[in-house]
Amino acid sequence: MITEKRILECFKHLFTPANQDEIKIGPGDDAAVIAANHFDLVHSVDIAHEDVHFPKDSLPEDIAYRATAIALSDLAAMGAYPKFFSIGLMADEVEISWYEQFANGLQKIMKEYNILLIGGDITKGSKTICVNVFGYPFNEVLKRSTANIGDKVFITGQLGKSRQGLKDWNSKRETSFIRNFFYPKPKFEFAKIISDHATSCIDISDGLYSDLNQICFSSKVGAKIFIEKIPITYDLNDLTFGDDYELCFTAPDHSTQYLAENGFYMIGEIDDSQKIEFYEANKKIDLKQKGWDPFA
Repeated sequence: MITEKRILECFKHLFTPANQDEIKIGPGDDAAVIAANHFDLVHSVDIAHEDVHFPKDSLPEDIAYRATAIALSDLAAMGAYPKFFSIGLMADEVEISWYEQFANGLQKIMKEYNILLIGGDITKGSKTICVNVFGYPFNEVLKRSTANIGDKVFITGQLGKSRQGLKDWNSKRETSFIRNFFYPKPKFEFAKIISDHATSCIDISDGLYSDLNQICFSSKVGAKIFIEKIPITYDLNDLTFGDDYELCFTAPDHSTQYLAENGFYMIGEIDDSQKIEFYEANKKIDLKQKGWDPFA
């Protein structure tokens, strides 16, 4: 018979001895105690639910990696690098192999980003994964509320690959885009570079329109965006679907050349309009969709 204790045994090998200067109390107690020393400890939490954030027939290893990666992306958006995470798992599988494969997915992302698992919880129910992530800033923490009029708007990469990957998965087509959906890559290397230049930042999880709007609303500014400058995969819906986990950020004009030379895409400019306007060939475009919302 499968039990909570038996399931937790699947993850026991992941709890390696940690630096006691950083983790005072690790797995085994009701909570972890982390010594932040003289640095700011950046923390975020993200929840992924079956048939909302990942398809019902997803592989357990893919679910684990994706749920953790999208949580880690929030740290990159803050200009921080990851150090620790904890995970809450709700699942109704009765075969221990499912949990072993889920643990394999966690181990894969732990190795890739050199992060420590410090604890978690598990219960029975429809599949839901809650991931808490902790990290430290590369420089000053990046926020959404500090964009300035005249700043340029940048993104870190192509939009729409994850959208295409989900479509291909649902259509049972084997394509390279599927990996973009299940194995998104938090942009920590880019976050480190832009932390010396950006005035504001957000990750593109709900679509470029929706997430840039968060910056504009928080900063009390607007933006003009030029579609021909955006690397998209298929069509204009790539701007509103989300799940890209690229970074959208603003930076002063004097940083434009440096950022362009280092692979960032300048797609528009911050203004005082208090709204976002998209242009294509100098013609204003009205996007039918505004972004992804799980409650919409």
